Amino acid sequence: MQTFGGISIVNAIPSWYGSSMAIDLKVNVDVEEGHSTFQSSLVKTILDYFRETYNIPELKVNIRSEIPQMSGLKSSSAVSTALIAAISEKFGIEVDIPKLSAILSIKSGVSVTGAYDDATAAYYGGVSFTYNKEFKLIKMENFPEDISILILAIGNRPNIDLKILKKYNLLFEEIFKIALRDIITAMKLNGLAIAEILGYDKEPIISALKNGAIASGISGNGPSIFALCKEGDDGPIYESLSKYGKVIVTRAVEIGDRYRKIDNTR
Repeated sequence: MQTFGGISIVNAIPSWYGSSMAIDLKVNVDVEEGHSTFQSSLVKTILDYFRETYNIPELKVNIRSEIPQMSGLKSSSAVSTALIAAISEKFGIEVDIPKLSAILSIKSGVSVTGAYDDATAAYYGGVSFTYNKEFKLIKMENFPEDISILILAIGNRPNIDLKILKKYNLLFEEIFKIALRDIITAMKLNGLAIAEILGYDKEPIISALKNGAIASGISGNGPSIFALCKEGDDGPIYESLSKYGKVIVTRAVEIGDRYRKIDNTR
């Protein structure tokens, strides 16, 4: 089962309102009957849930991911939605995959809000707008097609105090309102605000903006940095970011058939 990583438009921790965009960094998960020698807390929580709720057999999980772990690029949501979808498909179980991903992500301790916005984008593609406290999907839309996405992908997030973000709930609620009408401006505001509040080095972000990026900042809770530009304008931005590490050039993923199927039933 394939899902996608993502980058943040609005961080959901401060106000519970979140927005995330799927990008073309893939996660593929397969399951078969057997015993897994290693299980992360998230994978174990998901497997335990399905065994206890649906009495399925023990499963061996195979995960292939293009996303660095603890990078702010939504790897946990991509893995959890792919695993839940793979199990559901194998055993003919019908569940709300993004919602269950969010619930079990909270239970496993890998997410503060459940990252329902991330899970929705990871599974359906496109850009999600959600109210994570109630697992409410506000709307989905596609990102502009003529935008290149550059990512300074950094894994292994340092220990940071995410509780501090709650002090800025009104600011991020306003950024969410902006996102509903202007995604790129919201990404710029959110990315810069997260960098400032959590104390990340802003030099790569400022360098990207000076070299033509229309938005740049921290994705998720960091430490990865994104930059956006018009297609064909990425050369100077790529050079500026590559001074700090490996840069990935990717694109947004459009809303897929999975969402169209449920949207047609509304």
